[in-house]
Amino acid sequence: MSQIPNYPEARTGREKQLYNENNIRQVAGCIPIDPSTGRIMLISSSKHKGVWVIPKGGWENDETQIEAAMRETYEEGKTHIHNFFLSFFHTRTPGVHGTVTGFVGTFFDYLFNGDPKTQFWIYELKVNEILDQWPEHYKRERRWFTYPEAMIALSAKPLMQEALSRSSLAPRPSS
Repeated sequence: MSQIPNYPEARTGREKQLYNENNIRQVAGCIPIDPSTGRIMLISSSKHKGVWVIPKGGWENDETQIEAAMRETYEEGKTHIHNFFLSFFHTRTPGVHGTVTGFVGTFFDYLFNGDPKTQFWIYELKVNEILDQWPEHYKRERRWFTYPEAMIALSAKPLMQEALSRSSLAPRPSS
């Protein structure tokens, strides 16, 4: 059975980054949802002041997609995660307080010339506990948003708006 590694500090560099056969960078992340309030956790961008993003980052060669999504959400957003969705873990691992509940989808970011640059693998996460300290607390802010507020906050990131629109919190057309 797989175990969740202990991530005491954020990984840096791209030496272990995965790229597909077309040299497209592979990125994984989660949409963290507080089940008691229905709010979505977004984090401040480390590159662009005033921009909000979902926790995500490079998928590395020593982990699965879902492990990368879990690690990035922990590093960037103060949540520890437990994945029941793919049945990797059947017991509670110490310090892990959340559940990946589903796969939202795959999304692409493109270069100015229209070529794909990055492929994103996004999961939905039910948050059970928020940590006071996490590896990137010194450079990122965390904030909770309602679905409409999150869609506005993500206006600089249409790809992330699309991911959020496919989440379980997205309004569904009435029939």
